[in-house]
Amino acid sequence: MAGYVDAHLDEREHGVLDGAVGDVEEIIPTRRRLALGLQQALVSNAWLDPIFIASVAGFSASLATNLVTATFLAAGIVTVAQSTKLVRLPVVQGPSSAFSPLAIGYYKAGTISAASLGLLIGAAMVFLLSLCGQFARLRRLLSPAVSGTIITLVGIALAGFTFMQFFGGVGSASFATGPSLLLACVTTAVVLVSAAFGGTYRMFGFLIALIVGDILALSLGMLDFSSVDKAPWIALPKLLPYGPLTFDPAITITMCIVFVVAVVEAMGMYEATAKLASVGLTDRRVNAGIAGEAGGSMLAALIGGFGTTAYAQNLGVIKLTGVASRHVVRVAGFIFIVLAFLPKVAAVLVATPAAVVGGLFLPAAATVVMTGIQMASQDRGCPVKNMVAPMGLMAGLGIPALSGALSGSLPQILGEMLAHSIVVGAVTVILAEIILVRIPDFMRSR
Repeated sequence: MAGYVDAHLDEREHGVLDGAVGDVEEIIPTRRRLALGLQQALVSNAWLDPIFIASVAGFSASLATNLVTATFLAAGIVTVAQSTKLVRLPVVQGPSSAFSPLAIGYYKAGTISAASLGLLIGAAMVFLLSLCGQFARLRRLLSPAVSGTIITLVGIALAGFTFMQFFGGVGSASFATGPSLLLACVTTAVVLVSAAFGGTYRMFGFLIALIVGDILALSLGMLDFSSVDKAPWIALPKLLPYGPLTFDPAITITMCIVFVVAVVEAMGMYEATAKLASVGLTDRRVNAGIAGEAGGSMLAALIGGFGTTAYAQNLGVIKLTGVASRHVVRVAGFIFIVLAFLPKVAAVLVATPAAVVGGLFLPAAATVVMTGIQMASQDRGCPVKNMVAPMGLMAGLGIPALSGALSGSLPQILGEMLAHSIVVGAVTVILAEIILVRIPDFMRSR
């Protein structure tokens, strides 16, 4: 086995396998595995998303620290479980972007504890359905057109956040300045050049880019370690940090719908990752994976976090680095768990300038969009069937822009849903798949 691994790695280093993706079961030597796991952990939204939410919503310092800690812990535990026993794919958990605007709005409205209960209820329902083996039935509807549409919308949804970071962070003194653009462009260029060189450069492209970006930032005086001094060395997540759970029917229904959509998004990531790594995916593994997603989200809801699901950027990292080993992802999960209890160490990540983060995220997010388009654009041999993906994409991109004008004439729950491109697009493309493909096929088969 050791000889095979050495030979396999040697092939990578000499560019024989450039452009290919490694084996999911590949056992990479310990030092490389640790470095690659660190790379996966650093190029994730497990720490960026909670910081963004806390900043925009106006969390207190203690609640912000707790949110980061809770997210790291829930994401870490589920990432380890997913890569080891559940779906057994190289999927990294992180907070779903579908929850970010909801979390910000509910906190500002003083209803965040009701949102936590809504997430808890929605995750519990999905957990029970997964244990009963029912949730994977949705896979029948996840044709490449459906999965590709959802993945494309996820990638597009990442564009706003990615470019906010790329330009240096909205509201910061360095936003859209020359140094910020230099940092972002250099970081992105290093990722792309590393991928082009192949071999070890490709494998560690994101980590190399992060180091280069931070060194350049240090030379420009743009590394700020003030948050490291303020962060405690050790912290434990608090149970119900927003106060006792409260029940609000509208918020609960909204959170349940959004969580189901986030899980469908995660199933699309499973399918895309399995296809990329040439791995067979059974209903049993999908149900196990969804149960893990739901269990992690229930834990997050109780300790102040939000829904954690398989996040999209990971797909881009796999495609660009060629590393698909689930054992590498397991290392990333353990790193998350360690960081959950060591806020001072986690604060070092926060010191990385937003422009560097945006430079890292841009190629990863762009790869997600590319993967989704490639899946969604597959010819199905019939003009009507080929309309499924475009209808989902148009609805997901067009209707949210009109949500303000439409919400006044709709129930509150529907009005809130219309603002979310992934929710609108996912519901539309699934309905289109049922109406334009599944029902006609069923009728013809009778």
